[in-house]
Amino acid sequence: MKRIIVASLLCSGLSVAQQPSSDITNGLKQLAPAAKISSTSTTPIKGIKQINLESDNIDDVYYMTDDGKYFIQGTIIETNSRKNLTEDSKTSKRKDIVNKFDKDQRIDFFPEDMKHHITVYTDIDCGYCRKLHTEMEEYNELGIGISYLFWPRSGINTPSYNKAVHAWCAIDRNEAMTMAQNGKDLEPKQCDNPVADHYDSGKKAGVRGTPNIVTDAGELIPTYMPAQALLQRLEILAAK
Repeated sequence: MKRIIVASLLCSGLSVAQQPSSDITNGLKQLAPAAKISSTSTTPIKGIKQINLESDNIDDVYYMTDDGKYFIQGTIIETNSRKNLTEDSKTSKRKDIVNKFDKDQRIDFFPEDMKHHITVYTDIDCGYCRKLHTEMEEYNELGIGISYLFWPRSGINTPSYNKAVHAWCAIDRNEAMTMAQNGKDLEPKQCDNPVADHYDSGKKAGVRGTPNIVTDAGELIPTYMPAQALLQRLEILAAK
């Protein structure tokens, strides 16, 4: 897809989601027939709409002119405030994505006195995911609660995916998760599970590897962070 640099910039935030116009829909079909627009919204730039483009379960933010003639890939920044409106939109979307999973659809490791909460997309076969899990006590001691969603990097119906299913279907999911993260083989079990939904949600949230951390505010931290460093990051976000 052609990259067009956004040179015109801004004066206010983005608006609520809308249905795409026929011009935008038809314009996108010419460029990417298989792509699907999940929603559009206005931007501070006259004649340019934000589009959430969904293709192969990857949902991301792009822009398009109202007449459908130009597709724009880039970032919108408000010059006065230096606010990244594109990232703000992605952050809001991530928050909605992870919040749809309640306590019965994730694996939680919570302290008694939880001051901060994060969602971690994890892969049982990922080295840094295992490192993070071995330090769970440190996170919890600092008041950080962790909810796990599975994101097997090799994809659906692979050995990593099957390990996630086995952990989910165990009688004690938390114990099974710890065993698996310590490299122990789990008893193969099958049951109704949300692992594929976890994986698809991660793709829509912008996850490209593991571990990926999503804060309750929707910020994506695409890497492992030690407990103390993560606490500092979360406290800075909370103070905003």
